[in-house]
Amino acid sequence: MQSGGGGGTKRGRNGNAALNPVGAPMELLADATAEAVKLRFLQFLCGYGQQEPPPPGDDDDEMATPTVNYSQQAEVMRNTETSSLFVDFTHVLEFDPDLAQALQAQYYRWEPYLRRAVFEFIRLEDAAYTVNEDANKTQREFFVCFYNFQHVSQYVCAIRDLRTRCIGELVSFSGTVTRTSEVRPELLFGAFTCGECGGDTTGVEQQFRYSEPVKCQNPYCPNTFTWELNTEKSVFVDWQRVKVQENSDEIPAGSMPRSMDVILRHENVEQAKAGDRVVFTGTLIVVPDVSKFQRAGGETAVATRSNAQRPRRGENSTQGMEGEGVRGLKALGVRELTYKTCFLACSVQTMEQRFNSISIRSEFAEEGEGGDAGGEAMRQEFSEEELAAIREMQQDPGRYLKMAKSICPSVYGHDEIRKGILLMLFGGVHKTTLEGIKLRGDINVCIVGDPSTAKSQFLKYICGFLPRAIYASGKVSSAAGLTASVTRDADSGDYCVEAGALMLADNGICCIDEFDKMDPMDQVAIHEAMEQQTISITKAGIQATLNARTSILAAANPYNGRYDKTKTLKYNVNISAPIMSRFDLFFVILDDCDEVTDLKIAEHIVNI
Repeated sequence: MQSGGGGGTKRGRNGNAALNPVGAPMELLADATAEAVKLRFLQFLCGYGQQEPPPPGDDDDEMATPTVNYSQQAEVMRNTETSSLFVDFTHVLEFDPDLAQALQAQYYRWEPYLRRAVFEFIRLEDAAYTVNEDANKTQREFFVCFYNFQHVSQYVCAIRDLRTRCIGELVSFSGTVTRTSEVRPELLFGAFTCGECGGDTTGVEQQFRYSEPVKCQNPYCPNTFTWELNTEKSVFVDWQRVKVQENSDEIPAGSMPRSMDVILRHENVEQAKAGDRVVFTGTLIVVPDVSKFQRAGGETAVATRSNAQRPRRGENSTQGMEGEGVRGLKALGVRELTYKTCFLACSVQTMEQRFNSISIRSEFAEEGEGGDAGGEAMRQEFSEEELAAIREMQQDPGRYLKMAKSICPSVYGHDEIRKGILLMLFGGVHKTTLEGIKLRGDINVCIVGDPSTAKSQFLKYICGFLPRAIYASGKVSSAAGLTASVTRDADSGDYCVEAGALMLADNGICCIDEFDKMDPMDQVAIHEAMEQQTISITKAGIQATLNARTSILAAANPYNGRYDKTKTLKYNVNISAPIMSRFDLFFVILDDCDEVTDLKIAEHIVNI
């Protein structure tokens, strides 16, 4: 485990005093640089946002002095009973560039001191909120979360560029979330009761593994290994692990997509869902690869005696050691003593959050309260210039045709297909019957046509500009890849659900090319997803119904490569009748021999 560049201090990351071999407190060296960073960061929290207003007549919002006051956020934290203070990194860069550079270079070193600065800032605002309302009246732990870090371009990395040189630094990267774990408690600071004298040792920091105190704080107690965890005095935080994969547009040619495990804590949990394109800000850490010690049968190889088998004072040191010899390198785990890198995130931001959150499903409308509240909230996300442009478009009588022609402008013709795709993007009306049955409002579109008629270009274009769109090929996609699969977690050994293409495209569009090449057994798997918009899984002890509220844009080739005009659509495409009934729009493209049309297509391609 890396120490994060702790400098010359002998104080732990949690600030607890160390003990010498006889139990007396040692003379500690303070990290003067870290204390200076903490003081400067506290000055930033107290002073930012209380500056002079912008000069009159300055309409540039980006150049105007921010009106953010972190005292207001402290009040919000108190009202919502949260413990994370969200800090815009561009504010820090504007306030003190040297402080911003120091935070970026050695973030893991300063992080405990930044948390202490937030604690002191909250204490200045409301001293009562710094104490937990429990029986022990312990101090409340606060955290700092930096966001908008991706706007500082020199600090943004790709997943494949996160190397050991980034350990301890504050960096930012983007990716697509492919799997999320359940939220679990994590022991942050442990409190232990001595098994000899009964004294308590509190504030023992856990460095991503269970760590007991080295020695009892009682100078007259020689205990070094008999401890019992006191959960009432320990500090726990919410913890979640998500798996993030490289965005498809960031993968170099001929390379496989890389992935990274991201650790989320406190208020950041459940902020990223499978299929989201997310920007994570935090630091790269090194942790032991616990999965390498796991045997195939689920038993963990242990190389030391347990606490119950350790001899007490006065007992024979050989008691309880029968059969405890080393059982070879495989049991010891020496062959697999490895480490892995994880990303400890301090903030989570959804890419294009303003547009990615747009959904044709209004929660208010589903509950019968009307969709005015959702529309008003969405309207507030647009600037005045954008609203003026929307009002101008609203008065244009040819807006429908213009919007349709703006879809995939590199393709010549096919105006009817553009209109159908535009209607699919807007979606229909989701209804709920009196019996509680939900009727889908998403439109499924299938394009059937001869080769080289730009079917795949429409699919690629939709996946390119829509924030939540997934591209899949029917020939190489399995039923589990399209819906969901059940896999075993490498660390815990538990079974978990890994999202497929339809789940990743929830509230978006799933584009499936070569739809007719899909195996008939795989086509059956998407029957429920296309009509009921859910995916039901009953496997490996997991019984769940997952959302797949997505529109499907499919492209298929006719039988024998060319469309036969003498036969109906059913006999021209290799799609079963139940699947055909779930498509709302079918478009047939014919590549007829027409000299005029071919000339216009050639001129259009040359003039691009």
